Amino acid sequence: MARKVTIFLIFVFAALAMFLAGYLISKKSLTGNPNQQALINNSLVDRFEESPEKRVPPVGLFALSRDRADFSTLSADGKEILYYNSDSGEIRSVSTKNMAGGSTLIAKIQAGARQISWASNKTLVAVYSGNSIFYDLNSNSSKKLDSKIKSPVLSKAGDKLAYNYFDAGTGEGNISIADPLVESFKVLMLTRFENWQIGWVSNNVLSLITRPSPENQISSLFTLDTETKSLHNILDSKNNLEVVWSSNGQKIVYSYSADTVQGSNLYFMDLANQEEVGFNTALNASRCVWSIDNETIYCAGKDSFVTIDTSAAQPAAEDIPTLPKEILSAAATASNLLLTSSEDYLIFRNTQNGKLYGLSLSR
Repeated sequence: MARKVTIFLIFVFAALAMFLAGYLISKKSLTGNPNQQALINNSLVDRFEESPEKRVPPVGLFALSRDRADFSTLSADGKEILYYNSDSGEIRSVSTKNMAGGSTLIAKIQAGARQISWASNKTLVAVYSGNSIFYDLNSNSSKKLDSKIKSPVLSKAGDKLAYNYFDAGTGEGNISIADPLVESFKVLMLTRFENWQIGWVSNNVLSLITRPSPENQISSLFTLDTETKSLHNILDSKNNLEVVWSSNGQKIVYSYSADTVQGSNLYFMDLANQEEVGFNTALNASRCVWSIDNETIYCAGKDSFVTIDTSAAQPAAEDIPTLPKEILSAAATASNLLLTSSEDYLIFRNTQNGKLYGLSLSR
């Protein structure tokens, strides 16, 4: 028995001696190469920690989409630019933090829409030939609206739908508001005119423009209070009238021509005094966008991008000073202008190829 215990202890001490020898050799190796442990640590860091991606903001003029981009809009939080491809029905997104990173497919709806009305809650209404469809991208659901609903427009929050309910057979209609699914509605005004252009000025005020028809070639602008149902005439009997509202709903930039054959000139009005201010420049308001301060206007002209300070004593169109001439010329084909929330980029659609482009405004 004693012999067995002695043999066991000899094996234990031998194993312990081998372990200690290995430990000392390993420690000496690390001491001899002080960078060894650092290399091990760095390899672990490199393996489990991704290095942050370096994104260089694009400068000058650059493409945002490879495909057709219709009815582009800026999301409510300013983080993405949304657009619709009427050929494919795809709705795609471009990040404003990585505009050189391409677009991402958000959803696919019916192709061929003639107009899109966006809301900030990821809902939209697409207008097609003969009908309109309400889409909820959150629930991936949709609803076809009554074919008598004309010019449907969602409020900014997406909780209301304004439209003209018009019966072509009787020639009678009404301007109404409803919930987006039109399960309940409120009639605001009776009308015998079908071709109204409707927009939301604020949560309780609509913009109404009479679009030209075979019987009437002139247009007028009205506001309609959805609470009191009061109608107010802003502009009357204008040829080729185009209107863009400031974000606060207190000002408009608009264009019209003296007659049906002459080109349009640009004007400004503060609704506080309703006084028309002319800029003495041939620009179309549909190719303009308001800045966040509700004072500056950016426009695309025939051969340049311009800005107008409406608060100046004598406001006038001036070329954007940071842009070289070869970039200014891109304005000739620019439409559907947008400004990013930080106003460092101007976004527009090229009318020749249908693609979306960005233009850096940074100095």
